Amino acid sequence: MSSEYRIDLVVLQGTPFCNLNCTYCDLSRESRRTRILMAPELIERSFREIFESPFLGDTLTVIWHSGEPLTLPIAYYDDAIGLILAIRTACGRDDIDVRFDIQTNGVLIDEAWCAFFVRHAAHLDLGMSCDGPAGMHDAFRRNWSGRASHAAVVRAFDLLAAHGIAPKVIAVVTDRTLDDPDAFFEFFWERRAQIRGFHFNALADGGAAADPALNYDTSDRERYRSFYRRLIHLATSHAGHDDAFEIGNLTHGLRRILAAGDADEPEAQATAPLQSLNIDANGFVTSFYAGLAPDAFPERYEGGVTLGNILDTTLQEIAGSPKLSSIARDFERSRAACAAACPYFGVCPGGFELTKLARHGDFDGSETPECAIHVKALTDALLDDLESHAADSARHRVSA
Repeated sequence: MSSEYRIDLVVLQGTPFCNLNCTYCDLSRESRRTRILMAPELIERSFREIFESPFLGDTLTVIWHSGEPLTLPIAYYDDAIGLILAIRTACGRDDIDVRFDIQTNGVLIDEAWCAFFVRHAAHLDLGMSCDGPAGMHDAFRRNWSGRASHAAVVRAFDLLAAHGIAPKVIAVVTDRTLDDPDAFFEFFWERRAQIRGFHFNALADGGAAADPALNYDTSDRERYRSFYRRLIHLATSHAGHDDAFEIGNLTHGLRRILAAGDADEPEAQATAPLQSLNIDANGFVTSFYAGLAPDAFPERYEGGVTLGNILDTTLQEIAGSPKLSSIARDFERSRAACAAACPYFGVCPGGFELTKLARHGDFDGSETPECAIHVKALTDALLDDLESHAADSARHRVSA
């Protein structure tokens, strides 16, 4: 068991149930129809283990995710936040700065929820999912009866803004987004005063969706590069009007390019054991990636990637478990293969290890469609922009 592990993020699945039936959801249809909740006893056991462990730094983020959190009562979160903070004090760990986060589809936000967000504003952040204009959003984000959700999400933006609450936004990129990047950008630009941050995602697994509009492979790399280039152009051309509007992917990608070769490798951080500790509504613990099903990859790891159930396995036992060591060795093997073969390794944020296993059946390869789309195409687009600015600067110096 190693005390070198550090828990920075705890992802809690308050419930797997969701009021929407999004086409691309990572959770199974069955789990999203299951009305269970993480019991207070499970929260108490989890955080006693966490705060009594040697694995904490100065800060800890606790996020409710994987399922729709707002399908549970407001009182559930009032009680849960109070309980977690009380356990921190009881364990003598008030030196740790604890922040909370809720990731929601926004459909259920009303005045009562706004009052809750305001009440906890000092230590609670809010994230919302929205895929852009109605045509992009409603194609894949509908409820179980097939009704569109975009109008409700826009109402939520307006209601939150009226209460001074600005959420972070995550948008999923699909074929519809690629076809009209201008409309995608303008939707969020027009709402820039209502949001605190904006991040877009291509699906984590580009070959798993039943709908072809959600899938991609390496042959789509140039298409995504063009999409990213257009977003960069739009963001740059609008920057003078509001420097505060930032697209997280572009900013983070540029930082990785500028920091390439530094000893503090983001790829290594992304797959550090226990850095992200995920606890589902039944108490099963996984690490590395939020939303990872505990029974995933049973052919590689006996019983799947779950590291145990926190109700009957201590965090110390999880940290010292042969399975965690085995997964960590596999991930290190994966990183070594990428470091040896991939020229983009120095700018890769990581997180493709299990995708590589699913695609290739092992950890020895380097490129997958996911890293080609998420990392290589984005890096190429950012380098295109940097080279363009350098060329313009050179021409200006010559003409002067």
